[in-house]
Amino acid sequence: MSSASSETHTVANAAEAVGSKRRLHPATELVILACSLLLVFGIPSPVVPFIILIGSLVTVVVSPVVRLRTWAMTVGLLSLPTLAVLIIVQGLFYPGTEVHVLWQVGPARLTVEGLSIAVQIWLRVSSLIGLCALFGLGADSARLFDGLRRLRLPSAVAYVCSSALGLIPLIGARTRHIIEARQARGWATDSWRVRIRLLPGIVVGLVTAILLTVDQRHEVLEVSGLDSSATAVALQDHSDGAGQSLLRILAPLVTLGLIVASVTGVLPLPGAAQLIGGA
Repeated sequence: MSSASSETHTVANAAEAVGSKRRLHPATELVILACSLLLVFGIPSPVVPFIILIGSLVTVVVSPVVRLRTWAMTVGLLSLPTLAVLIIVQGLFYPGTEVHVLWQVGPARLTVEGLSIAVQIWLRVSSLIGLCALFGLGADSARLFDGLRRLRLPSAVAYVCSSALGLIPLIGARTRHIIEARQARGWATDSWRVRIRLLPGIVVGLVTAILLTVDQRHEVLEVSGLDSSATAVALQDHSDGAGQSLLRILAPLVTLGLIVASVTGVLPLPGAAQLIGGA
């Protein structure tokens, strides 16, 4: 009994130590995430998503919570196939006659215009994936709930969003359990061909489990009266203050100012075609 109690205290102390290393309130993280995404899709230059992607990488390196390997694998697995498709579709088979051809073999030709569009789309998608992976891997349901409540969202909305974030590890755990169960029954789950055959059953099992979980959490929401309560206590302790409150106000204003300056030409940024070497 004493060993279990000491283990519980050790886990609690470790969680408290990790939480104390976080310098930003989850509400501030949400505002920065939203402003970064707005800059990525609001300014038509590949320089902005490239800077944000590098900033996400630096944040992961210094983060006490997010592992660099996990973040890099997530971004790579989701963005590299997109890059290959964009280069084939846009870079090699870009329609148009007035283009700057860099390389051509038969009907396939690598053009500045097609490559610039492919690079622009890929950088935006990669920065989007990098930002969402940084926030998703470094946040939990309690932090997301506290952040949304600090931004004055209704408790019911905050509960639903935080529950959706909590479903991500649940999906991974259920998938591993299903695969392990099939393997125990003699299926060679190490083979991708076998996994593809098992995919329909896995998807059906996941959908059923998710629907049951959502229904159970909805019942908890109704029983607890959270949807009708005007106040909700924070689930975790977070560092906050006047500086972060000011940052949550200034960040959207600066973001909108940069977008307006870019659109009006006050802040000229090079396009992808100029960076690649087009006319």
